[in-house]
Amino acid sequence: MTKTPKFDVALDTYFSKLDLDENGGQWRTCRFSGEKFYVRPEDIAFYKRIRVPLPTLSPHERARRKLAYANIYNLFHTKSALSGKTLISSYPPATPYRIYEHEVWNGGGWDPEKFAVTYDKNKGFFEQYAVFQRAVPRPNLFIRNSVESDYTNYVSHVKNCYLIFDAMESEDCAYCIYLHHSKNCYNSLGPVKSDICSDCLLSENLYRAFFVEYSKNCLDSFFLYDCRDCQYCFASTNLRHKRYYFLNEQLTKEEYEKKIRDINLGDRRVVEEWKKKFSELKKKAIHKANRNERSVNCTGDHIKDSKDCHTCFFIISGENIAYSLGGNKNRDSYDLVGGNGSELSYETWGLNAYNTKFSMNADFLRDSEYCDLCENCSDCFACIGLKNRSFCIFNKQYTEDEYWKLLDTIKVKMLADGEYGEFFLPELCPVPYNISLATSFQGYDDVENALQYGYRAEELSEGAQNIEGEVINNTDVPEDIKNTTDEILEKVIFDGKNNKKFRYTKKELGFHRQYNLALPIEHYSIRLARKRIEMGPIDFNIKTRRCSRCGEKTQVSFPENHPDAPRIVYCEKCYNEAVV
Repeated sequence: MTKTPKFDVALDTYFSKLDLDENGGQWRTCRFSGEKFYVRPEDIAFYKRIRVPLPTLSPHERARRKLAYANIYNLFHTKSALSGKTLISSYPPATPYRIYEHEVWNGGGWDPEKFAVTYDKNKGFFEQYAVFQRAVPRPNLFIRNSVESDYTNYVSHVKNCYLIFDAMESEDCAYCIYLHHSKNCYNSLGPVKSDICSDCLLSENLYRAFFVEYSKNCLDSFFLYDCRDCQYCFASTNLRHKRYYFLNEQLTKEEYEKKIRDINLGDRRVVEEWKKKFSELKKKAIHKANRNERSVNCTGDHIKDSKDCHTCFFIISGENIAYSLGGNKNRDSYDLVGGNGSELSYETWGLNAYNTKFSMNADFLRDSEYCDLCENCSDCFACIGLKNRSFCIFNKQYTEDEYWKLLDTIKVKMLADGEYGEFFLPELCPVPYNISLATSFQGYDDVENALQYGYRAEELSEGAQNIEGEVINNTDVPEDIKNTTDEILEKVIFDGKNNKKFRYTKKELGFHRQYNLALPIEHYSIRLARKRIEMGPIDFNIKTRRCSRCGEKTQVSFPENHPDAPRIVYCEKCYNEAVV
């Protein structure tokens, strides 16, 4: 028996009036971008199953809404609304939101029910939510079970880390994104189960590896692209089970060691020279059309061990999901960002969510909608910051009968007003668009377009790093690490090209000295942004091109007309025959 009978009648009436094509789908026009997008028959079946109307935004714009809701990579100094102390925070100094220390916020040092409000049927839902949202405190950072890692965000179980983001189970790392189970990694994106690495990209099981991309199980190597099980290799591509390769040529151990001795990567000029050579080398390499692995009936990119995933990116062990970005072991869900073990959920960002819709930071939520920063709750609607609660609306506790009766009233009105069925409005994003996660991805860095859709941007000052002291231009940093004294630690480095300041840390200097690597002279945010670009665009309009070997059409990571598109692209069959 339905618990929201009036809403179900209204929604059934809505579905009965849809004008579908002969296949049971429908072409729609995105109300933001004007882009045409197709709602497949299986999409409509999913929407009916979870009881929501069809989307009015394209998959691209639906993803933008969720990506714009969080700032992960930018840190600021913000005052605590609780203690008045200056905090390292993902919210800018002038934020209108109440920011609490994450230790207090997570530790139960406040009562979210004190901010409860009563729903007013005479006002619009989002009008009320906006006022409610400004009142409820938010944590300054997302840090769980971590030690000596203050300058981090969206991390758990990390130790002695500095300026790492979206990371877990890692130690003694700095300037990294998407870092898992790794140690002693610097300036990298996506190192997994790796140790002693720098300038690496989406690679696994590396040890003493530098400037390595899309590789696995490699040791004591430099400038590798798409290599597996390699050791003592330098500036090579598409290698499998090799030792002592230099520029893709087999050498003896003695020949290789002599070549390496003559290359001083402690000199920044030498590093830049080899980066250029590596770039040219990659242009001649065989590129797999996309980064999908061991997946069946999947479209998108970076999909592993998955089945029936439609237009998805960065998915691991997913099944029957669509239009989603990131996530592990999610199933039967649409439009997710991240998550682990979520099921029957829609337009949600969170862990282990079940039948949860239009929610953010939704960890272990069940049968809930329009919630933010809630954990281990069920049957909650429009709540913020709750833990271990059920039958709440705007953080106000109701009996089970009261909850369902009021929820039925709210959802009927929202549906009639055109408010029900999609993620929070752009105006409700708690961070400015220009520092949000959205701008980290190609395709979402169009700030001017975002402003037209209702997102906001702000001019912001320097971030949260300590930048007091004598300032020197980055061009004055010694070219060779051997000529760099400890005095560099007392200087503030000015990256004039990007108008940003930064400092080197003692651990960072020690790492570069120990492994004879030149110090970087660009701000860390620029270095990491470049690596995110190298991953390729997020494009829900999946592109194809012809395999460079067999001529068959194949789905690709980069459109053929993209400036970074590789020259030689093989379909999976040809790639496996030629490389694997």
